Amino acid sequence: MKRKIEEELSHWKDNPERKPLVMLGCRQVGKTFSIREFLSKNYKSYVEINLERQPEKRSIFSGDLNAENIIDRLIIDSGTELIPGKSAIFLDEIQASKSAFSSLKWLKEDGRFDIFASGSFLGMELNDENSTDGSEPISPLGYVNTLTMYPMDFEEYLWAVGAKDKLIDAARQSISEGCPIDPIYNKLLSDHFRRYLIVGGMPEAVKTYAETKDYAKTVTVIKDILDILRADAGKYSKKNTDRMKILACMASIPAQLASDRRKFQFVDIEKSSGGRNRYGEALEWLINAGMVYRCYNLNSVNPPLSLNIKETMFKAYMCDTGLLIGLMDDADPGAIVNSDPFANNGAIMENAVAAALVKNGYPLYYYAKEDSTLEIDFVTNRKSIELIEVKSGKNKRSKSLRVMLSEKDRDRKGIKICEGNIMTDENSVLHLPLYGASFLPKSEVDYIPPVDELP
Repeated sequence: MKRKIEEELSHWKDNPERKPLVMLGCRQVGKTFSIREFLSKNYKSYVEINLERQPEKRSIFSGDLNAENIIDRLIIDSGTELIPGKSAIFLDEIQASKSAFSSLKWLKEDGRFDIFASGSFLGMELNDENSTDGSEPISPLGYVNTLTMYPMDFEEYLWAVGAKDKLIDAARQSISEGCPIDPIYNKLLSDHFRRYLIVGGMPEAVKTYAETKDYAKTVTVIKDILDILRADAGKYSKKNTDRMKILACMASIPAQLASDRRKFQFVDIEKSSGGRNRYGEALEWLINAGMVYRCYNLNSVNPPLSLNIKETMFKAYMCDTGLLIGLMDDADPGAIVNSDPFANNGAIMENAVAAALVKNGYPLYYYAKEDSTLEIDFVTNRKSIELIEVKSGKNKRSKSLRVMLSEKDRDRKGIKICEGNIMTDENSVLHLPLYGASFLPKSEVDYIPPVDELP
C-alpha cells in the first residue's frame, strides 16, 4: 500500500548532509515494511537484522564499538556484499539493544553506507538488561535524523480502497480555496470517511478491509493488534504492576473522551486519591510509545500557544480511531456509517480530528475556561490563531466559537467541522465536512528572508 512516508524518505536520501535515519512510531504502523520497500527500490544491497526477534544478533554490537568491526561482523553474519555509497544497513527494533543504538554514532562517522533504524519504544528509557556488554552506552542523539510514522491518514486510506485521484484532488482544492465541493463528491467522501473511522489507519486493518469489505474480519484484525499492544506493555514496562496500570489507562480513554468533561482524569481510572502519582508514568508510557496523543489545555489562545499550556489539564486521544473503537465493548459500526442521530459518536469524531492534526504536524491544544462552559475543541497557530470546533451531530451551534471570535483586535479564524459542504458563514467561520481536517495544510515554519532581502 502506498504511504506518504516514502516521499519523506526520498527527501532524506537526497540530502547530502543526511545522518543515520531513526524511524519512530507506534507498533504495527508499517515502519518495517516501508523501510524495506524503500531499500529494495533505492539500493544495490542491504543488510537487515531485527534486534528483538534475533537476540543472538546483539552480540554484533558488543566489545570494541567501532564502525569497521560492526560492519565486518554484519557482512560476515549476513553473507551480503555491501558496496560503499550503494548499500544500506537496517537495524530493526533497535530499542532491544542499547549498544546497537549507541553504534549509530560510529556508523554515522564512518559514512560508507546509509543507515536505517526503527523502534517503537525509543521514547522511553531502555531496559538495562538489554545492554549486551554491561557498559554505559553513548547516546547517538545529535548524530541521527528522525522521522515519525503514524497510522494511515484518510488520504492513504482512500488510496488503499481504490478511490480516484480526481476525488482526492477535488477535496484538497475545495478545502484550500474554501469553496463548495461537488455534492456527489462530498457525499462519497463523507461515506468513505465514516468507514475510515471504523477501520482506522493500522495498515493490516486497512488491507483487510480493502480486500474483503468485511467489517467483522477487519474488527478481528484490530482486536489482534490491540492484543499485541497490550503484550508490549508487559514486555517493555519494568514490572507487572506497571503493565496493569498501562492497560487500565488505555482502557479508560474511550469513556473519558465520551464524558461531559472530556479532559483526562486520573481519578476516573481508580476512585482514589493520588491518581497522578499512581498512573502518571503509565500514561507517559502510552504517549512515548506513540499509542496516545496528549492535548493540553491553554490559559489563553494568544500566541505563542506553547507558553500558555496548563500541564495538569489535558485530553488524551488514541492514535487511531480503529483502535479507539476496538477498546469499546459495544461500539456499533452501523451507527457510525449510517450517521445514527441518536448515537454518541462525538468522542470518535473528535479523536479523528486530533489524529489528523498530529499527522499534519500540529501540536494539540484546546481551550476551556475555568468555571465556564466556554470551550474550543482545538486551537492551532498557523499564519493566525485558528479555533476549531467539531460538531458530529445535528446541532451545529457554537456559542464558544462566536464569543472567542467576537473579541476585538485579535487575529483569529474560526473553523467548524461538521456535516455538510464547504462554506463560510456570516461570522466568517469556515465550515468543513467531517473529513475536512484530513486535508488541512501541513504545519510549516514560515520562510524568514535573510537581512539583505528585507525591504
